[in-house]
Amino acid sequence: MSKARRICRAAGKAAIVLTATACLALPAQADEALDRLQKAGTVTIGLAQEPPYTILSPGGEPSGAAVDVARAVFAKLKVGKVSADVVDWGALIPGLQARRFDIVSTGLIIKPQRCAAIRFSEPDLCTTEGFAVRKGNPHALTTYQDLVKSDVRVAVCGGCAEQKRALDLGVPNDRLIIATDAFNAISMLQAGRVDVVAWPDLTLSATLDKIGDAGLEVVAPIKGEPISCAATAFNREDRELRDAYDAALAELKKSGEFAKIVEPYGFNAALAIGASRDEICQAKN
Repeated sequence: MSKARRICRAAGKAAIVLTATACLALPAQADEALDRLQKAGTVTIGLAQEPPYTILSPGGEPSGAAVDVARAVFAKLKVGKVSADVVDWGALIPGLQARRFDIVSTGLIIKPQRCAAIRFSEPDLCTTEGFAVRKGNPHALTTYQDLVKSDVRVAVCGGCAEQKRALDLGVPNDRLIIATDAFNAISMLQAGRVDVVAWPDLTLSATLDKIGDAGLEVVAPIKGEPISCAATAFNREDRELRDAYDAALAELKKSGEFAKIVEPYGFNAALAIGASRDEICQAKN
């Protein structure tokens, strides 16, 4: 528990007995983040709809690989309930910074520029890049360079790794169409508004499985693209909470429980276990 602190200022001279004192009582500091969550018994997760990272039941109950990992970690930290705040991708980091939710656990990829804005846990879900296209891949898209050479319209999520990668390689911004989530992006492809959706491969596969459109397919892995790792994200001020989360996550990985959670969703647990947040961030996070 944090305690109130009191600052007192004395006015006087060394040779004279204290003649004036003004004391200011400061308000108690807020409880540490983990203490607060334990008292509440609930952690609120900011997420976007992105299977298999995140899945919402018809009743709004969150699950998916990212949520299930966070749920298991917080159970170890004695926080028994998980609630979801579903937002668009572009609102995840601003919402975390504004404390609209306690954490983000929804397949948010670790990137150096993001490491400067928020704190990440150690990696939990690693995957490769993919394209969703019409059956037969009519534009023969197998690399990001193919997106540059052709005149295809590409659906990406705003602020995501795929948008940055396309822009860095020279895809004109007016050919990048922002989607709120993977389902929205696939709807654009079905309607002919875009020619390809650039998204993590497992998300595209899970989304197409759920939609059941035999006229679409996933091209993956995309040639020349590295493995990307996601992690749970925390407000910059919540370093102690993040560190406690890391310790519990390490226990899950060591015990084998982590693999039992993520592998049924199609993730390779060994990729996350072998990855390092600080190496990806290129600095201490």
